[in-house]
Amino acid sequence: MKTEIKIEQCEKPFCVIHTANETPVITEIAEKIRRMDESGKQVVINGWDGDYCIQIPQNQIYRIYSMDKKVFVQTEKETLLLKLRLYEFEQLVLECGWTDFIRISNTDIANFSKVTALDMSITGVVKVKFTDGSDAMVSRRYMSKIRDQLNLISK
Repeated sequence: MKTEIKIEQCEKPFCVIHTANETPVITEIAEKIRRMDESGKQVVINGWDGDYCIQIPQNQIYRIYSMDKKVFVQTEKETLLLKLRLYEFEQLVLECGWTDFIRISNTDIANFSKVTALDMSITGVVKVKFTDGSDAMVSRRYMSKIRDQLNLISK
């Protein structure tokens, strides 16, 4: 595929694709570019509300969780279906450099930029409290990983 970069005065970089006809490959390339910021990192994911595809910026995501063999993305306003598996979302997080997302259990990944506290008041149970008032339980299996990523020191 031929590519060309033009240097000119513009507010933000933009991309134009010239093609004889729109193919699935061209549509996929355009969609990948549309979800990127100026650094080339993806900043949105697609959530689904029935037949409606809704783009969700990374900074609006509270948690990604699975329930009844489906994966959902929770934001402050809504919960949407995500057409990715949890492990696929983890791979996406690594590729995009989203360092705030940490797996907290087999069924949950939390955005720690939206976490206000780790509630350790119940013996053996840790609860993540989000800025919107919701919470999620942390599996003991993942506690050491969370400590390492957050640089927590236990006494």
